[in-house]
Amino acid sequence: MLCGFLALLIADSQTAAAQTGGGAPAPAVTVAPVISRPVSSTLEFVGRTEAYQEVDLRARVIGFLLERGFEEGAEVSEGDLLFRIDPAQYEATVAAADAGVKRAEATLNEAQRNLARAQTLVKKGHLSQANLDEAVAKDSQAQADLAAAKADLTSAELDLGYTRIVAPISGRIGESSIDAGNLIGPDSGVLAAIVDVDPIKVTFAITEREMLNYKQARRSDESRRYTPTLRLANGAMLEEGGTITFLDNRADPMTGTIRLFAEFPNENELVLPGQFVSVVLVSTEPQTMIVVPQSAVQTNQAGAFVLVVDQDSSVVSRPVVLGERNGADVVVTEGLSVGETVVIEGIQKVRPGAKVTPVPAGPGSGS
Repeated sequence: MLCGFLALLIADSQTAAAQTGGGAPAPAVTVAPVISRPVSSTLEFVGRTEAYQEVDLRARVIGFLLERGFEEGAEVSEGDLLFRIDPAQYEATVAAADAGVKRAEATLNEAQRNLARAQTLVKKGHLSQANLDEAVAKDSQAQADLAAAKADLTSAELDLGYTRIVAPISGRIGESSIDAGNLIGPDSGVLAAIVDVDPIKVTFAITEREMLNYKQARRSDESRRYTPTLRLANGAMLEEGGTITFLDNRADPMTGTIRLFAEFPNENELVLPGQFVSVVLVSTEPQTMIVVPQSAVQTNQAGAFVLVVDQDSSVVSRPVVLGERNGADVVVTEGLSVGETVVIEGIQKVRPGAKVTPVPAGPGSGS
């Protein structure tokens, strides 16, 4: 009876050893299927914002500032009066120039009458040719004097107009560097600046390779077309997409990059000039591609790889070629097929060739 019990105990031990592979049970790992789905390709670049238009206001004539007609930081419209310089001196200059024009006109009228009389007398033989030539010269001189007087009047009127500094564009005006009562002139520097930030302009740079891909995409109906979007400093995306408006005609020889400009609607003025932002180029034509969770991808000296669980629950190391990231997933361009299973959790528990107990990922995990 004792012999029978021992034989049964040995048989149970052998059965248990066979089920466990002669050791600990196969470790449980979380797995996910390799799938394909439409992916919008994205490229991301660091950019800097600039005003769509920016104007520095300066004085063009010398005088005392009588009025500053705006509040700093306020919105101004094209044509609004911003600064008014004392016009008295320039009004007097205009009056004197206007009188000079009238005097020159009177002189010209007299010269023209004298010329007409001289021409008549020469025909009758009562006046010499020398006298006629003198009358012609005085007429020409009078015409020149009138032209000079009119030019002086135009210059004086321009200077008078410069005493009123108006907004050349609509936008937000900044801090003023001078107050009413001060003597100002061309040497006073910038009095204030106006910036127009709707739309906002963003400048960024791409590599030569990315530039070629972008230009080929624009020219090919079958290629992806990219729409620029803007990620702000707090991580939020600007609601409306933009438009690429400028591609430089040469590459920077120092960096090998090409400058681009993009414009974005900015009605609410969320973006101000001088900020660093992220320009994200998103393809408008998604393509179906193989993706796996980023947690499934490992790297070693040979490159990226994933652990694939085959049909008999053995782990196989598979080198892969990765594309771009897409949310929590990463595109795999080579190395995997749809329907295969990859380990996404518990990778540290296993090694290639080992048996595992695959546990499907729950909802919200992986892809």
